[in-house]
Amino acid sequence: MIPDALINPFRHDPQTELPHAPVAMPNWTEHYFFYGYDLNAGLGMNVHIGRLPADPGTWRAVVQMYLPGGEELLVAKYHGRDGDLRGPGAGPIKLSCVEPLRQWTVDFDGAAFSTTRQVLTREVLRDGPAEPVRFHMFFDAAGPLFGRTEDLGEGRSSSTFHSEQICRMHGCFEYRGKQVPLRGMGVRDHSSGPRDYGPVVSDIWFHALFPSGKVIQTQVVRFETMEYKTAYVYRGDGTPLEMAEVLEHPHVNARDAAPQSLCADPLSEAARNFRIVLRTGAGNETLEAELLHSHAITYFAPMEEFIGTELGRPDGIQMCEAPARVTCNGEVGVALRERVARTGTLFAAA
Repeated sequence: MIPDALINPFRHDPQTELPHAPVAMPNWTEHYFFYGYDLNAGLGMNVHIGRLPADPGTWRAVVQMYLPGGEELLVAKYHGRDGDLRGPGAGPIKLSCVEPLRQWTVDFDGAAFSTTRQVLTREVLRDGPAEPVRFHMFFDAAGPLFGRTEDLGEGRSSSTFHSEQICRMHGCFEYRGKQVPLRGMGVRDHSSGPRDYGPVVSDIWFHALFPSGKVIQTQVVRFETMEYKTAYVYRGDGTPLEMAEVLEHPHVNARDAAPQSLCADPLSEAARNFRIVLRTGAGNETLEAELLHSHAITYFAPMEEFIGTELGRPDGIQMCEAPARVTCNGEVGVALRERVARTGTLFAAA
């Protein structure tokens, strides 16, 4: 367990973990993100749930579940007014804070559509037959709550609240007559404020958890007029979170990236393997990673969200969340890598 003295280095009020009171301002919203993946089972889930600006009491949830093999996904999108004081909810999906800074639960008991990674990196989801799915997962803090408070100036949320945390995940996943116990890594994120995807050009957002208890985060975000980089290491050995310098990272599109220059499928041969190099107090540390699966979402300004990739509209932003296997100093861990790129720069895989 992380000591109380180390879990909240940026001094967030624990009450900010809970849903925020809506603010009457253009494009104000609030979002939660939860990701969990079991490397051995090849199973995981990803939930992005946010308030509708036109009616902040209504939550929109996009749920995507990674199935073994790296190709098939179960996906769903729900709207509902099922949130409460402990967390957001939309129909069959409910997120609940058990203990601020330390533990959350994510529950789903509904239906989802079967599709593949290849389909979702070529087109948006089409309606089709659904099948029942359930999961119940606990997210326990593996690293401190991270959330720098400086104003980024522009982007999806600016001058507002943001926090994130790398977690340990355990729970149960039920589908197609099987009950699969899960144990792995998780990531959670919480933000509120005015949001507009328009200025976002590209990003990578990377989180890793290792058996030793070490966690690592790396982020590079490019906007129309600025770039933001951050990285940290928490070693789980009684020392505090340490900020690190990003020396090398996977490709992130520049503002002038050529049309149709990046493969829409992040598991394409050229991009599946990558490395990150950080300068830390222990010297340079290299992470070698391999993507294992991915899903895809397309955002449209200010904040519409489609399952899949809308290649026919160059004004969208594709976001892919990809489970990964990662190695650092001989230790093998599990990770999440997010990649964002404008749809006008993408081409479909052969």
